[in-house]
Amino acid sequence: MILNGFTDPDGWLHWCRHREDPSAIRRARTAELFHQNHLYSTLSESGIKDPAMERALSVLESEAVSVVQAILDQARAGRVPALSAGQMRVWHLFFLMQWRRTPETQRANTSDEEATRMIEGIIAELRQAVPHRSAEIERLATPEAMARTIRNVRVQTLIQFSGEVMTVLERRGIAVLRISRPHKSFIIGSRPVVKLTSPGRTDLTDPHVEMWMPIASDIAVGVGRGDGGVSLHHADDGATVRQLNLTIAKQSGTIAAGSATLVRSIANAR
Repeated sequence: MILNGFTDPDGWLHWCRHREDPSAIRRARTAELFHQNHLYSTLSESGIKDPAMERALSVLESEAVSVVQAILDQARAGRVPALSAGQMRVWHLFFLMQWRRTPETQRANTSDEEATRMIEGIIAELRQAVPHRSAEIERLATPEAMARTIRNVRVQTLIQFSGEVMTVLERRGIAVLRISRPHKSFIIGSRPVVKLTSPGRTDLTDPHVEMWMPIASDIAVGVGRGDGGVSLHHADDGATVRQLNLTIAKQSGTIAAGSATLVRSIANAR
């Protein structure tokens, strides 16, 4: 849904894994980028997939389509988006899920290696505590079983977030940033939501901590400053746009835009 707002006039996204050396610029259709089949399905021991989370995320995205379009239409017309309480709640939940759901975000919290060591530690304790169940324990100790456990835990944690996070988002409100300078554009990253912090200030309750998600090449949406409402801001200088693009690139392994030149400029920034 979001990627459609970043393509070139022919419907292509230009992208690269900018941490590779050299980082080649490629192009892809929106359905081909940032997509993995069954990424949010849990797996049973027999390999059967449960797509319940996939379906839930699909429902949320379908509800968010009209909210995103309302923000785009009104912001581009220079108006502060007028959103109902229901639309704002859908946005906050969509924004939160976009922040939490990416593999890069999950691995930034706990890497695969760390998760594997944690499981190995638990299995070692089980071997000592309940040796009479060794056959069952050893089935959990195979590489395939541990990978399945890590995957399932990560899927489950998507819905196990604190209600306090939603409360903070609702209290902060929604900030909309519109590019008003011609020929400037936002990129999109494999981590679509980025967090801007400073030393000692990382808590989202701090109004100086920012989070932004570009929803089109000319519009980004983030958390407000604390009044619970919607505000519209204009990026009328290239420095603001470039700084957000550089932050997106710093926090994402893959970046994309409707311009190969823009992607190359951000990927090769020094």
